[in-house]
Amino acid sequence: MIIKMSGKKITKIVVAGGGFGGVKTALNFANVPGFEVTLISDNTHFEYHGALYRSAVGHSPMEVVIPLKEIFANCTNVEIILDSVGYIDHSKKIIASQTGQTYTYDIAVLALGNIVNYFGIDGLETHTQTMHDIPSTIRLRGKLVDIFKKTSNKPCRIAVIGAGASGVELAGEISNFATFIAKKYSIKPPQCKVILVDGSSRVLPLLSEKASRKATKKLQDLGVEIHLNTRVESCEENSVYLSAGNLDADLIVWTAGSKPSSFYSKNPDVFTLNRNGKVVVDNQLQSQGHKNIYVIGDNADTKYSGMAQTALSDANFISKNIIAQHKNGKLKNYTPKKPLYVVTVGPKWAVVENGSRIRSGRAGWKTRRDADLAIFRNFQPYKQAIKTWRQAYRMSKI
Repeated sequence: MIIKMSGKKITKIVVAGGGFGGVKTALNFANVPGFEVTLISDNTHFEYHGALYRSAVGHSPMEVVIPLKEIFANCTNVEIILDSVGYIDHSKKIIASQTGQTYTYDIAVLALGNIVNYFGIDGLETHTQTMHDIPSTIRLRGKLVDIFKKTSNKPCRIAVIGAGASGVELAGEISNFATFIAKKYSIKPPQCKVILVDGSSRVLPLLSEKASRKATKKLQDLGVEIHLNTRVESCEENSVYLSAGNLDADLIVWTAGSKPSSFYSKNPDVFTLNRNGKVVVDNQLQSQGHKNIYVIGDNADTKYSGMAQTALSDANFISKNIIAQHKNGKLKNYTPKKPLYVVTVGPKWAVVENGSRIRSGRAGWKTRRDADLAIFRNFQPYKQAIKTWRQAYRMSKI
């Protein structure tokens, strides 16, 4: 609702989603006169998903987790609600949670992120590990540690399905992690074979062919076995059935699929979806045909959705437009911005694609470090961001 107070109007914004887009949107309105914000998240903390793979291979999870209470500690007009949204009534301007709670809005911002997509492939959900959030990533790390300890006197095989950024980053670090575990537990270093599988014709298919070739060569230098143009047909415990034959492995990790939250498909009167389940939005990132319902980040049908930088850019864009609207100003139209692509491949090595420019190696890794700091500075004061950034790449107590 819009409340009159001393001649000034208060606009109620409900933000659903505690990831990049949602948290950044709420921060953009923190302590801004004329706005009250309710941030609904099913987590008590923000997770830096782009760095989850590091937690899987022994680094401190503290580098990817920032408590929401810490982020909004000095914000007087932001309320944090731990809940999961389930329904939106656009006529009554109400968002209802899965527990039956209701939240009234003047403006709704939906930034619910993605969930794991198994594409209906038999056995995948039951017999694979993922790293879509901190709990699943810590489980994966525990599985890796157990395997390395049990197989120190014999070869072990780790299959990573999906040669996008997450799969490549994980595959490039596993052997180094095995060596670390061997030193920690004073055991013989396991003979660890990492197999990377993807249905595409090359690794990192979202990047240019040149960047893909550089990453492929580095993976091969690290001893990673790569199988491309290979589809997963089904999965059983310690076995994945591929279009090119069967693959046995001590552990199978699924990084090859994600899809938008089911919230959108469950509210078809409000959201029009494309064939990939993303929400069709207008030139101001509002759900098609529904003013004041914004969809940003991974869930929006925009050119570069799925990237953290895009979610942050979307949040900044809609925030400026909402504030302009509040002041009866002119609204701008959305223009997608091509993100900087940075993918690490093994310790202290990364490939960077910035427009037509590509660089790799230590210089690329430094760019990744700078990009991480830029991410943290979106959510923390500079001194705290530096502290969080310095924790990165430290091995945790396992």
